[in-house]
Parts: sequence; C-alpha cells; structure tokens
Amino acid sequence: MIITFFASVQYIFYRGVPDSVSTFQFLCITAVIGFILLIFIFKRELFRIDGRHIFQCFVLALESFAFNVLLILGSKDMDSTTISSVISAYFVFIPIIEYILYKTLPKLNIIIAIVLVFIGIPLIIGLKLENFQNRRLIFLLLADLTIALNIITIGKFAKGSNPAILGMGQLFFIIIISFISWAIECKIYNKAMILPTEPTFWGSVIFIGCFIRGFYTVVQTYAQRYVEPVDAALIFSSEIIMTLLFSGFVYTFLFNEPYSETITTSKIIGVALMLTGILTSQIDFKEILVDHKKEQK
Repeated sequence: MIITFFASVQYIFYRGVPDSVSTFQFLCITAVIGFILLIFIFKRELFRIDGRHIFQCFVLALESFAFNVLLILGSKDMDSTTISSVISAYFVFIPIIEYILYKTLPKLNIIIAIVLVFIGIPLIIGLKLENFQNRRLIFLLLADLTIALNIITIGKFAKGSNPAILGMGQLFFIIIISFISWAIECKIYNKAMILPTEPTFWGSVIFIGCFIRGFYTVVQTYAQRYVEPVDAALIFSSEIIMTLLFSGFVYTFLFNEPYSETITTSKIIGVALMLTGILTSQIDFKEILVDHKKEQK
C-alpha cells in the first residue's frame, strides 16, 4: 500500500516531461538514479549474485522496459485519473495470461470482477468513441498487458531469489537497453545526446528515479515473495483511490498551478465499479456456500 501511493502520483510527474525529451532518455536517466540509490543501500548483496539471478534480472528488465516505454508514451497529455484507472485494470489480464500459460481457470469472483472493471473503465475515460481511438489509450492498454506479465514473472522469480539483487540487476539491464535505444534514436534522427535543462524534467526525474525505479522496484519484489500475483495486482489497483485523493493537492503544491482535471459523476461511478470489482475478486463464493451449508446443518 505504501508503494501504491507513490505509483498513484507518478503520473503527474510524467506530465512534467517535455515532448522534446526522448522516452528512452527519460527511462535511462531515471533508471540510473534508482540504480545508484539501490547500490548505496544494498551493495553487500551483490556478492550473492549468480547466473540464475542474472537471467531473471534480464527477463524482468525486458518486461519492465516495455511497460515503462508504453506508460511514458501513453501518459503524455492525459489526465492522471484516466491514466491511473486504465493502468489499475491490469489485474484483469493476469487470469487470462495465467490460463494461457498454466491452463488455470479463473474463479467466479474473478470473472465478476473483470466484468465490473470493464464497465467502469469506459465511464472513467468517457463514453465518446474518439476517446477509445486515442493512441495514448492504446499505449496504456498495451502497458497493462506487459505489467500483468511482469507481475506474474516477479511472483515466480521472487520466491527463490534475493529481492535486492533482482531490483538492482533489473535496473542495470534497463540502463543498458534504454541507453542503446536512446543512442540509436539519436543516430537515426541526427540528434545530440544532451541532457535537458527544464526544471520540470529534473523534478520528474528525481521523483521517478528514487521512488518508482528504486524504492518501488525492491519493495514490490520483496512483497511478492508472499503475495499471489492476482492479489498483488488488486492491491496495486487501489492506486486509483489515492490518485483521486492526492493528485490535485500534489500537482498544485509542486507546480503552483490550478489543477485542471475535472472529477465528474461518470468518473466517480466508474471508480466505484472498479473498486466493487476489486473487492468482489477477494470474495470466495465457494467458501461462503460451504459455510452456509454448515450453518444450516
């Protein structure tokens, strides 16, 4: 829940990234900051690294790189509530992926939750057809797929591996992949690899680097040693509540500007449906039925 708060306000900082800044550049710089932070805290853990850790870190880095690129591309020019709502729905894809990979059928409560979430998202985004044709929205939905896969992978890797090593190794490979991508992009478009000077950029970089790339990565990896993927995703989905509660205050405090996002009745109903879906997913109807039969006897 603690890292969910930081995740809920990160979308405000993505809005502070100028369009002139390369997506790969932003990802590379924030990953460097997060990596330095984790090295400073967990440097002794590096002596425990082995070949298995290296492979797992590389796989997680590929998934995380894809997610973050799609998230950055989808977050520009979209309000934080819409971004948070769409991203919060990634738990819907976890049962689907688990069925494809492991032939595990979702329970009735998960199916009901998925239906409620799919009804809630259009209400939050707005029912206009052009909103669903928005290229940013497509990026965010693809980000949902990648983060769902990432959560499942972390759940598999974290139970038998060192969370600190997975966090540091993942960021190390993200730095390499994003730097190479940035260099290729600059070569293709004949641009210089220089750092931006905009204050809003560096404010976004420091927050994302420290709290999302660094703190969030390690805490998530550690916590998922004890929490199932669907449960973890549902807890993370509660970030939509924190986005509604805190995004306006944080935006006004940081940028000293009026918060332009409007909280409409449609958004409130959509969020209520999403929360109902999240709570429903935690209800074991089979267990309730068994308990009811025992009480009758």
